[in-house]
Amino acid sequence: MRTGTTNNGRSFTINGVADADAEWESVPAKPYGALVIAGGAERPDKLLFGKIANRLIESGCGWATLHAGKHTGKLHDIFDKAVVDYQLKHNPDLDMMTSGEDENSLEESIRDAVCYGFPQYGDQYEGLLVLVVGALDSKLEEQAEALAKSVKPE
Repeated sequence: MRTGTTNNGRSFTINGVADADAEWESVPAKPYGALVIAGGAERPDKLLFGKIANRLIESGCGWATLHAGKHTGKLHDIFDKAVVDYQLKHNPDLDMMTSGEDENSLEESIRDAVCYGFPQYGDQYEGLLVLVVGALDSKLEEQAEALAKSVKPE
């Protein structure tokens, strides 16, 4: 687990997880924002990321920025389906917004999560959870940490 503070004063925690059942060492106080990074180059697995989306919803995530390279749109579909399914089954008033684009670099995705990943009608979420999902890669976690500490709005 890595922690730090962004340039705009948000605290962040980076957790690398191999699968959806792995323990998250720390989760920010509710409500919080998240950045979900799919660590592999292949299409995101529906079951794996559906479970992760549900865990984020249940733990109080209000905004998830998604990064899966050219497969970010697929990751969006998985997360948006999980949100709608959760609303239909458990709580119609619950909402978790998502953002991210296929063409975004990791730096652009982190900038989105750090600077813009919170509702414009409300206060900035103080906490940011960064999940690096897939093959555990400490270099990717180190890169995410360095970018989260240094990225500024465009």
